[in-house]
Amino acid sequence: MIRILEESPPVGMVCGNRFNGHVDKEALHSVFHVGNRLLAFAHNMLNGVPLQDPLTGLRVIRTEILRGWLVKSKGFDIEVELNHLVERHGFTIREIPICYRARLGEKKLKVSDGVTILKRILQETAFQN
Repeated sequence: MIRILEESPPVGMVCGNRFNGHVDKEALHSVFHVGNRLLAFAHNMLNGVPLQDPLTGLRVIRTEILRGWLVKSKGFDIEVELNHLVERHGFTIREIPICYRARLGEKKLKVSDGVTILKRILQETAFQN
């Protein structure tokens, strides 16, 4: 991921794509998979940045993009905020396939987090320049 940033100046962030690689059947429960796909659809329609997995937590981002950033997110919606931040700075986002396996321990994400993520998608889209 770091090599992609080093070799491609237009790329501002590299993200792991859980849906374009190997997914362990135990890793994504149906309600979370459907919710993730619906949120990804809303993100792509409103944002205009075509990402297959805009909510992935695995990402590498250029430090100059983060300088001076005032974080608004307080939870799992930070991915949406980062996607918009990179876009506003004029960089592209590249996705690479990753393997996704079942979590060791308890899942932290709750269905209510999906509502927070959708709100962030709407807020970030409303305030785009």
